Amino acid sequence: MKPVDLELALKPYGLYLRGLFALDEIDKSTLTQPISTLANQHNLAIALVGNIGSSIWPHFTSTPEFSDGLPDPLDRWSKKVALQLTNELDIYPLFPSDGPPYFPFQQWAKRAEGLSASPLGILIHPQYGLWHAYRFALVLSNNRPSTDQIQPQSAPSADSPCISCVSQPCLKTCPVDAFTSDGYNVQKCASFLKTNPDSDCNQKGCQARIACPVGKTHRYVDAQHIFHLRAFVGAR
Repeated sequence: MKPVDLELALKPYGLYLRGLFALDEIDKSTLTQPISTLANQHNLAIALVGNIGSSIWPHFTSTPEFSDGLPDPLDRWSKKVALQLTNELDIYPLFPSDGPPYFPFQQWAKRAEGLSASPLGILIHPQYGLWHAYRFALVLSNNRPSTDQIQPQSAPSADSPCISCVSQPCLKTCPVDAFTSDGYNVQKCASFLKTNPDSDCNQKGCQARIACPVGKTHRYVDAQHIFHLRAFVGAR
């Protein structure tokens, strides 16, 4: 399988090959069955797959998972896509929702694309800002593309764009100051959303996230932003 085959297979779903890194021995020791059966193979790597901005939204919203009223529609759709790719390309998928124990997707993302934590706690990308996500990962073994054959979508960046952001509007925009330099008060945020249905946060999306100046051209469309926000509230 050539790298372009994987990228072409992801394209109809609005998904991108976000980055790739080789697994070391410590990584291999943490992999659970049946992934651990690959641990003795050389050149094991993990390719991260996800969306950039609202790239998946028109594809996801046209599926039965979006409209069937059952829990976790986006996770179910992501798994369906990944498993279909697995059957077609003979690769092994990993999902951030599987667990506990959960796979360390945030740590993987930092290794694959050089992301960093923003003041909101969301990993920030130097180009896409806060408007991206990882839907699943693919394990590639030694009889599949090697780590030097697939290139990430963007070069890793050592410096967080938040370092040079003097004004930090993300910390000044939340109506209940749920985001501070001390961290994110999840309960404070969720309580406000539940009791203020007419607020801008509920109608337009998280105002603190929108305030971030990085990657604004990749901002989620309102419907997607609100979809994620309501899933957050529903889980609490």
